[in-house]
Amino acid sequence: MRTLIQNGRIALGGRLEDGDLLLEGSHIAGSGLGLSASADRVLDARGCYVLPGFIDFHTHVGDRIGRFELADDYESGTRVAAMNGITTLCTFVTQGPDESLRKALQRARRRAEGQCHADVAWHLTPTTFDEADWVDLGLLAAAGYRTLKFYTTYRGAGLFVDQARLDEGFRRMGPLGTRFLVHCEDDDLLAAVDPGSLDLAKASAHARLRPGDAEIRSVEALVSLAARRGVPLHVVHVSTVEAARHIQASRGSQDLTSETCPQYLWLDETWLDRPDGHRWICSPPLRGDRETFRTLARAGAFDMLATDHCAFCRADKDDWDGRDIRGVANGLGGLGGLPHLAWKLWEADPDRAALELALRLSEQPAQRLGQGHRKGALRPGLDADVVLLDPHGPSRPIQSSLTDAPEPYPGFTSPLSFRAVFLRGVPVVEQDRLLDPGHPPGELLQGPA
Repeated sequence: MRTLIQNGRIALGGRLEDGDLLLEGSHIAGSGLGLSASADRVLDARGCYVLPGFIDFHTHVGDRIGRFELADDYESGTRVAAMNGITTLCTFVTQGPDESLRKALQRARRRAEGQCHADVAWHLTPTTFDEADWVDLGLLAAAGYRTLKFYTTYRGAGLFVDQARLDEGFRRMGPLGTRFLVHCEDDDLLAAVDPGSLDLAKASAHARLRPGDAEIRSVEALVSLAARRGVPLHVVHVSTVEAARHIQASRGSQDLTSETCPQYLWLDETWLDRPDGHRWICSPPLRGDRETFRTLARAGAFDMLATDHCAFCRADKDDWDGRDIRGVANGLGGLGGLPHLAWKLWEADPDRAALELALRLSEQPAQRLGQGHRKGALRPGLDADVVLLDPHGPSRPIQSSLTDAPEPYPGFTSPLSFRAVFLRGVPVVEQDRLLDPGHPPGELLQGPA
């Protein structure tokens, strides 16, 4: 099947070119002005930006966190993703108690198989570290699982990893081409906060329990450790101005990347003061001084934007005793809002906004995932993951999830419309509508466990 996309503004290598894009089968065949190749299907992209399919590098779907199953499984999560131009979804597998990481991954693959409207890749979180675990991690790296996530907090949940263990992981797995994703909050500093001094019935106490200094201290320590070991480090969901500046200043001397999330750009801690403020509890918590934070984002402080989508059903998010917000399900949705809220950063200059989306929602995450040979650009030979983005559609509310999860962005609207979305050359969305919901075409990008 040959598809010719005509008359679009195509994102190519950091620039926009007016012209046509040719897809052949599942791959990009070429681009140019006035392509005359015969095609089975011709689309007019006039008025649209033609962009590589987006990648959300950080989501949580099809899993259980704490007491609750997440609102989005692989089907619903990838459905809202595809409808908003996200053609690859990256999510997590966390090793549970009394199981190997390999077993946890096999369970996730069974849940995802045949259910995905977008391609799926996994980051892995090991929680035990005996010699058999390290052997498994080496075998999984050989199968394409080369992004590991660690936490410098959540001791009670069994996720905390101290500096010595991180150093061991860097030493053992770094030579295998692993990139290390780290949730940075200093657990000792968090433990030093006195809950008795706070009104724990108020959601605003969450921001006091997890102060910004904990992120800053942890980021400084991890950046230094990664530099000494010479391993690639990716800091997830940066939320503080100071941590963002430290990462930005350190990038020139090491392989160091970071992401932030829409909630840290467009929501601030005043959302926690609402009567239903517990619905905005996430970690790291919402912060103040967001205008400075957005200025940093516009200046390129973050290599990519990702959602940390962690949506809970409304009943589960509301299931707490009203006395201690530490019992609230911890996380926000965001998948369906990613391109809309990223666009909003640069909306005054639509051409720049389109190029920033191509860079920070496509090229950079593809490279950091180790899928740059397949994804992230509109070059010949790469997967034909293509978005026809119309920036002049009717303004409509952002919808982060198609489940009954609380919407984190009430009142936020977007003019973006998805005239077409292709996944490896297969049309999956047309005029903002999923074409064939009964036959999800998504693939699992990494090999079997």
